[in-house]
Amino acid sequence: MNWDYLAEDQSQHYFAAWLQLLMKKSPALPLKLAKHHRREDVDATEVSKFSNGAYNICCTVTFEDGFRVIVRFPILGRSRFRTEKSRNEVLMMLYLYDNTNVPVPRVLGAGNWDLICSLSLDPTISGSDIEHAFRGMAHVLLELSKPVFPYIGAITEESWMWKVGGRALSLNMNELVSELAERYLLHLEYQRNDAVDDEPDCRKRYIARCLFRKITRQIPLEESGPFHLYCDDLRPPNVLVSDSEPNITINSVIDWDYTYTAPVEFTQAAPWWLLFESPEDWESDLNEFLLRYMPRLEFFLNILRSCEDEQIKMHTMEEDHRLSNKMAESMENGNSWFCLAARKGFMFDDIYWAFLDQRYFGEGSLEDRISLLSQEELEELERLVPLKMQQAKENTLEEHLSYDEM
Repeated sequence: MNWDYLAEDQSQHYFAAWLQLLMKKSPALPLKLAKHHRREDVDATEVSKFSNGAYNICCTVTFEDGFRVIVRFPILGRSRFRTEKSRNEVLMMLYLYDNTNVPVPRVLGAGNWDLICSLSLDPTISGSDIEHAFRGMAHVLLELSKPVFPYIGAITEESWMWKVGGRALSLNMNELVSELAERYLLHLEYQRNDAVDDEPDCRKRYIARCLFRKITRQIPLEESGPFHLYCDDLRPPNVLVSDSEPNITINSVIDWDYTYTAPVEFTQAAPWWLLFESPEDWESDLNEFLLRYMPRLEFFLNILRSCEDEQIKMHTMEEDHRLSNKMAESMENGNSWFCLAARKGFMFDDIYWAFLDQRYFGEGSLEDRISLLSQEELEELERLVPLKMQQAKENTLEEHLSYDEM
């Protein structure tokens, strides 16, 4: 679905006001935080310029003995549930540090960073560079698949025991709450601006969401577990490496904000980052995208199978815990696209009509699809269309939280 640009503009205003306040308190604030969390009798002497990503802004603080830490701030206006998000990320890093071989920064209050660069690769690379990158990512995915949990949700620690004790704060949840929506149908209703182009577009989007809900009630999802760790935002740019010949060495994996024990189908879905592009950079015709993606997927799966063979030979994983076969199967049965549609709200409509609609409902026109809706859904459709047209004319936002409340 299209972005609500009025809401985005408001978020930018919140961000600008918050950033101005942060700048007034810097560099004293980062120095103070770094010194406090290190808790050693060494002075923090230097603060780098701030750099910001999608949801966090951070700087590097250097101590007089050369020790460096990152101080990170979740951005107001972009990162919702900021306290919960940060708490979940810290707990996840502590868990991974103690229970897996995934290289993560040591948590002080934020973490230490003595690394060189991130695995941000040109989408056109090939040969040994991409093979080394894929091999590193394969090992990370295999490590995340090893811990098992009986429930879906966020990891917490109680009485020195790790357990699933919170909701799964996923990346998609973070985006949808901007429109006060928990599900796609609510998102369609409550995003006031830029949600639809016109009446036919509104009807098509509504029908897609009703039928997607119908699919979720029909497909056999794994409900009993065990469940594994999944990071919504795991991708090569979040992997810090030492670029030393002849190999790329992974030093640390960062940005664990949206990591939780997830539905089995999520962990078994083919990775979306294989072309080193964000989904918003894919071709508008997803069938054209597949022409580039499928050869890259096969290349990655071969490397993943090789890594699995190595670990099975070393007795660090079992034969029936392979991911490669499940990922290949997820593309064949459509589960990868189902999971991506469930997680990536802004791509939902393209994915649904390109890969899910005919798979589950066969050939047919939009009128044929309307006949699949219940009477209640049909009545809601007739209520929703004029509502969205009226909202488009008004071009306003509904205020729910003040700046101070945020």
